Amino acid sequence: METISHQQLVQEWDAMIREHGWANLADNLNCESGLIALGDKQLPYTRNRMTKETLCYTISTRTHYYDYLREEMDIVGLRFTKLFLMPPLWFIGLLLRFAKVDKAFTINNFGLSTNLLPKDSKTSQWEEVVSKVEKSNPNHAILVRSINKGLNHSEYDALIGCGFKPMFARNVLLFPFKPIEQFPKGKRRQILRDERLVEKLDLRWESVDNLNDEQALRIANLYDQLYLGKYSQNNPRFTPLFHTECASRRILHYQMLLDGDQIIGVLGMIVVDGVSTTPILGYDHGHQHANVLYRIITARITRTCSDNNFHRHASSGANKFKKLRGGVTNEEFTMVKTSHLSFWRRLNWGLIRFMAQKIGRPLTHKFET
Repeated sequence: METISHQQLVQEWDAMIREHGWANLADNLNCESGLIALGDKQLPYTRNRMTKETLCYTISTRTHYYDYLREEMDIVGLRFTKLFLMPPLWFIGLLLRFAKVDKAFTINNFGLSTNLLPKDSKTSQWEEVVSKVEKSNPNHAILVRSINKGLNHSEYDALIGCGFKPMFARNVLLFPFKPIEQFPKGKRRQILRDERLVEKLDLRWESVDNLNDEQALRIANLYDQLYLGKYSQNNPRFTPLFHTECASRRILHYQMLLDGDQIIGVLGMIVVDGVSTTPILGYDHGHQHANVLYRIITARITRTCSDNNFHRHASSGANKFKKLRGGVTNEEFTMVKTSHLSFWRRLNWGLIRFMAQKIGRPLTHKFET
């Protein structure tokens, strides 16, 4: 499996959006987007506005910290605890609206759950691009998503130096940068046990460079079953066209899990400068072995990264499961710059950050351990 540079990813991504538009690729990612220079590199951006429409959490701070969080409480089954959390959550919702949080310019935002950054960016380059954005968007907060110290320590420091402040977003899992055979014995045993299920259940893996219409439709359905059906309609709602384009442009590497000729599972992996993340994952919830398909797919991801010497960014979700198989928790932040905004909006943004850091952060750690 090949790795591409961040610039190759950006160029293909931008060309895809320009040709087809977000409305045909993922309808809830429909906002202004384009490219902006970071030194000699190009970064994608999204520019949003306040709207009554509920947009995907990857482009909407309000959806992320209010709508998505409300759904998450039901998913993890808080029940009685929810009664105590709803009043402060309702208050957060008011602050988000008063702060006009969706009136924001987000740098390096592909609209995915995890946005990988270019290698070797310099503080002076960040200072230049932030100054440019601030001057051309004086009424927009400036955000940079998907920052964790495990992979982005220098970028974190550079953004702090540019006046950004960290706002806790979620816990993500990073896997050891070494072959599975060198994982601790207990974690290695879990992965190998999951891998053996493929042969035991008479399944097989198939990698594809291009998708036909039938495959793309099935992959979209499997993703929807997991991310939209089981989790949240506020996740990206990717169309079959999105998968067809990402495969043909080599943006995503697709591997399909087959039972006979039927596709029952899928993973779509991005590998940028040796770092992998898997924004596309799904399986057939009605299959007779549905209860083990997630284990099989995640074992395949780990094996692919191990065999190809990739760093693995495992995003968030099923964190306990991933830690049993070698994942290490890292806090992920959305970096926020609001110093150029009005006093009222800065005040509300400050309260939102405080609640994310002092309430959301410890609660997330509590419920994921």
